[in-house]
Amino acid sequence: MIRILLTLLMGQDLETAIVAASSNRAGYVGYEVPMNPGQGTICGWNSGRQNRLLLEGLRRLRILFQVNGGKIGKMELASEDCTIEPGSQPLKMLNGISIASSIKFLSARSDDQSLLAISFHNDPKATEALISMARDSSNAKRQKKAFFWLA
Repeated sequence: MIRILLTLLMGQDLETAIVAASSNRAGYVGYEVPMNPGQGTICGWNSGRQNRLLLEGLRRLRILFQVNGGKIGKMELASEDCTIEPGSQPLKMLNGISIASSIKFLSARSDDQSLLAISFHNDPKATEALISMARDSSNAKRQKKAFFWLA
């Protein structure tokens, strides 16, 4: 896994930073945010592959995006106790991504997985974002998912 330091300069948003980090090659780009306490191990949708059991301390959530040809594709979630095996595709992890940037970026995405990722953020802004989505009656499916993750 390659770690790179990326600073969001001159108003560059997280989406632009993710695409830029991929160098227009196929691969994965990710970042970490503090995770709500009490959450179990997350290894994508297969949470049974646990390598460590963290009983105490703050945990981190890794949010990974497949990027191909300058386009952001599917997202994967993994807690820090999940081993990531990228296979033949490169994986670049961005450092210094703020929770606010993460929530803003994920809120703009239309997939259900983004709402799940927001709900795992250890910050009151995550709850505020989900409440805002739950109040938005223009997209009933998204509204329903927001209510679900708030519960």
